[in-house]
Amino acid sequence: VVKIWNVSSRSCLRSIAAASSGNASCYCLCAAFLPGNMHVVLGTREGHLLLIDVASGDIVYREENAHDGAIWSLDIRQPSPGQDSMSLVTGSADKTVKFFEVESQEGENSRHPMLVHARTLQMSDDVMCVRFSHSTDPTKRLVFVASLDSTIKVFFDDSLKFFLSLYGHKLPVLAFDSSDDDTILASGGADKSIKIFGLDFGDTHRTLYGHEDSITDLRFVKRTHNFF
Repeated sequence: VVKIWNVSSRSCLRSIAAASSGNASCYCLCAAFLPGNMHVVLGTREGHLLLIDVASGDIVYREENAHDGAIWSLDIRQPSPGQDSMSLVTGSADKTVKFFEVESQEGENSRHPMLVHARTLQMSDDVMCVRFSHSTDPTKRLVFVASLDSTIKVFFDDSLKFFLSLYGHKLPVLAFDSSDDDTILASGGADKSIKIFGLDFGDTHRTLYGHEDSITDLRFVKRTHNFF
């Protein structure tokens, strides 16, 4: 079940049962709002991608078997100036990172989005977390991929060529985020530590300890170098 909450009142607005086209229940592992907050995209343990209409609670699009394994992470990037479509990146236990373009459906469902597979990046280990960088310049955009080998690999978005590898965690990285100016990246892992990396040379700026269990999520505050 997926729940949508009102942040101000902390009340549940809607509960949605995620299911495949054969009505088999799905176990959701990650989710994100599409820009405009009218639709939510879900990644499931079964490897499906589902698009939910927030107003009705209906599943308006299914990309079944988008991956051959669990989809652990996904991220949305809004279109850059001059582009019409936004992009979705997904990371899976099948050792691939896949890129999708978010486009409009045809006919009577034209107000709802659909996903079109564009590219695939093959990794050597299970993918635990993926993120887009924040730059609006297509030549400076990066893709960050955390895998089961406890590293974060950085690729150029346009060519998918390797750029940097961020080392230091003793166990797999479960969450990370880059600052708005893409100068630093903070990561949290199953080793209970947070590391801050520079994105110019990939060096470790600082390591923070204090948690008693795995760190499962973190985010930078917009337009700052503060994170929580």
